[in-house]
Parts: sequence; C-alpha cells; structure tokens
Amino acid sequence: MKYKAMLVLGSTGAGKTPFGDQMETQELWWNTYYHFDFGQQLRDAVKDDSDILTPEEKATVKGLLESNQLLEDKDFPIAEKLLRNFIVTRNVHHDDVIILNGLPRHIGQANALDNIVDIKFVLFLNCPPEVAYERIKYNSGGDRTDRTDDSLEEVKRKVNIFYDQTFPLIEYYRNRDVNIVEVAVDIDTLPLFIIQDLGTLKSMI
Repeated sequence: MKYKAMLVLGSTGAGKTPFGDQMETQELWWNTYYHFDFGQQLRDAVKDDSDILTPEEKATVKGLLESNQLLEDKDFPIAEKLLRNFIVTRNVHHDDVIILNGLPRHIGQANALDNIVDIKFVLFLNCPPEVAYERIKYNSGGDRTDRTDDSLEEVKRKVNIFYDQTFPLIEYYRNRDVNIVEVAVDIDTLPLFIIQDLGTLKSMI
C-alpha cells in the first residue's frame, strides 16, 4: 500500500521549505502532514553521527552537495533509503500525507517513486528568477540563514536546472490526471498566504 503524498514544486527561493514546515503545524481537513525536505535529508545524512547511509553512499552524496548536482537515476536507492527512513522514524501512516519537497526532481525519479507514494496533488510555487533572488537575498522565508550556496551565479544556475529538469514534472503529472495548483509567489509571500489559497485541497488529498 502506497503512502499519500503532495508534491511541492518551485525554483530555489520559492518558499518550498517554509511552506512544508508550516503545513506540518496544520491539521487541515482531517489530514496530518509530514514534510520531507530532501535537500535537508541529504545534508543530515552525510553528518558524522548519521548511519543511515553506507560510507560509499555518503561519499556520493557529499560529492553531489559540493558540486550542487542532482541525484542521478542510478543513485535513486539513496533517495529511497532516506524516504523510507523518514516514514519509519516519523511514524507516518497510510492515511497521513507526505509533503515531498525536492524529490522527485526529474521524471526518472518520479517513475522510481511510483512504488512508494501516490502523489495526489502538485503545488507549483511560481516564482520568477528575479523574485527568487530577492527572496533569498532578504531571507524572506527565514530558511536561508545557514546556506552557503546563495550567490547570484549559483541561484541562476539552480533556476536554470529547475526549468530544464524539474518543471516538466508538471506536465508529467497532469498527464496522469493529478491535480495541479499554481500559486504566484512574490517577494513577501508567506507560507500562510499560500495555505489560504489552497481551499480546494480538501477534495484533492
């Protein structure tokens, strides 16, 4: 039996992490939400005190993090291991909803995830590149304090990767009859504003 999930898509700086964190504090429409922040899971998994990954897997992830590259299809077992560990440690039940943030990043990962989760809803945080940089510059979401990869050059590179590799997921899920909702994100858009725009979520999850 697969776990229910909601996928949050958006370029770097769009506010995916603050939104996911805020949703965890809400019990909207009789659902309990668990925020799976894949980027944070990767960063935590390579710490010395973490034993979720093997030394070889840690080395792979460290290399990807240092070069700011996406996980390749061949390395999907790492993503699956982190997601399944999250489900167990957070005690996620099949009637709960996992908020997926950062996974899948491309269609190959979406196909691989199909054995684990049933994505019922896709939220696209539509944040133009110039807005994304301003949000990051002023830490509008409050989640960039310890980030060291927020230079203008790096932000532009990540935005390009998003539109090249991740944005096609919207059409991928639309073709599978998954509900897609787009919310425009401005410099001062806060997670609660986004949640208030999701009045139709009750019937979609």
